[in-house]
Amino acid sequence: MARERKPRETRRSYAIVGEGITEFFYFDGFRSSEKELLKKYNISLKPDKPKHPDFSDIIAKAKSLLDKEYDVVFCLIDMDYINSDATRKQFYLQEKLECGKVYPDSIYFVESNPAFEFWFLLHFVFTDRQFRNCNEVIAELKKVGRIENYDKTIEYFSKNNIYQQLRERLDSAMENSQKLSADTKNILCPYSSVFEVFEKLMNPTSSLP
Repeated sequence: MARERKPRETRRSYAIVGEGITEFFYFDGFRSSEKELLKKYNISLKPDKPKHPDFSDIIAKAKSLLDKEYDVVFCLIDMDYINSDATRKQFYLQEKLECGKVYPDSIYFVESNPAFEFWFLLHFVFTDRQFRNCNEVIAELKKVGRIENYDKTIEYFSKNNIYQQLRERLDSAMENSQKLSADTKNILCPYSSVFEVFEKLMNPTSSLP
């Protein structure tokens, strides 16, 4: 009697596209630090960034990665630039809506307002303080007991695995993020949905909203 073969496990491929170096180095640090986790869930992960830091280029990059057989692409979006211009924001919302129709289970928009550094700050404290820009968030991030030497440069990220630095506080960041609601009508409303990336990567069978 022939032995029954187990179905072959399918490897899931995820790509994460951010505007700049902060997002790229953070998720590259995640990939290098969590090799066993990615292996456990049979996941390949590609942090990436487009040549030009603009949401249109991020979306174009996401579509091209899907064409290269990635199953899911997360688009990391800083909302401060988008919120600074009403016409730009309307165009972004239209692009986002269109992607939701065409790629409902493949492209996810992961927003941070005002910027990705707000996700870092949530590792240390829950806050709904309204920030006008990324620099105001960084000032809070550099306070005593947080990341006092933080510097948004390639040199800094090359010497510091920012994900590894924050790793033990990840649960706190996710919990703090989930307490915040994204009030898109209030451009100063702080929020970050980066936690959704981790929910998906750490539980690949889950569905995202």
